[in-house]
Amino acid sequence: MVEITRAQLPEKRKNRKYPVSVLRNRDQFCVYSDLKLNLNGDSMPEDEENEEIEPDITSDILSNVLVHLYRGEVQRVNTWRNRLDRTPYWSMVMVAGMITWSYASPARHPALILLTIPITSAILTLEANRYQIHEVWRSRLRLLEENFLSNMLDPEASLPRTEWMKVLSNDLRKPEHKVSIWSALAVRLRRIYLWIFSTIILGWFMKIIIHPTQAETLKVALDRGKIGFIPGPSVAVFLIVFLSLLFVLSFVGVYSVKEKREGEVLEEEPGYEWRRNEGDEE
Repeated sequence: MVEITRAQLPEKRKNRKYPVSVLRNRDQFCVYSDLKLNLNGDSMPEDEENEEIEPDITSDILSNVLVHLYRGEVQRVNTWRNRLDRTPYWSMVMVAGMITWSYASPARHPALILLTIPITSAILTLEANRYQIHEVWRSRLRLLEENFLSNMLDPEASLPRTEWMKVLSNDLRKPEHKVSIWSALAVRLRRIYLWIFSTIILGWFMKIIIHPTQAETLKVALDRGKIGFIPGPSVAVFLIVFLSLLFVLSFVGVYSVKEKREGEVLEEEPGYEWRRNEGDEE
């Protein structure tokens, strides 16, 4: 910080009274009396040493800070919630368009429908990463709601976490993901992407059955699903195994971390233990 003495001030400004706001150092959140002025703007003795005055953090100040923090976390949650809603929309539009275009002509190969699987998988991975970030803000929001807002409305009720402010302080200093990538994939799969992948695979099976003509037997239908040197039955087995693995991941990944509290909305999203487990060392 650059010190300013009275000798360095212009002559016409030496006797001027400066407001406290001029002397505030926002980075240190304190008031410096480098210009030899007190808090009322009166001149202070020339021989008095510079002082650093730190304001007391009262309960009113703390409550005001927490309210603004809560509003900021609400905005973050809404922003990332909107981003989460866009990716499944892209995937559904792509899948619906490809299936419609493939069914428009019996001569079009059914493998065109399967091209949407790797693209949808990439979109799912992107959405899982976004979900991880979304859960950082959502977990903080729920921490404030459970321990701060609810306590203001009912001070006699017990808090879910006794040292919740310490937990929040540590998380603000060193933010961490509350959800693993596998749990995030499981949640998003169970919410919407299992339906999308099922639609893709079902659309492929329907295509090989009805185009170019109605298949008389299952063998004839599977032969139509041949992709290059890969036989149709192998493609069908791969799709069935792939969909089965997705079902296993979606249900095992979610229920392994699911919080079940009777009488409350089930917090299906993982990450609740971050704000409730008293055994964690912050």
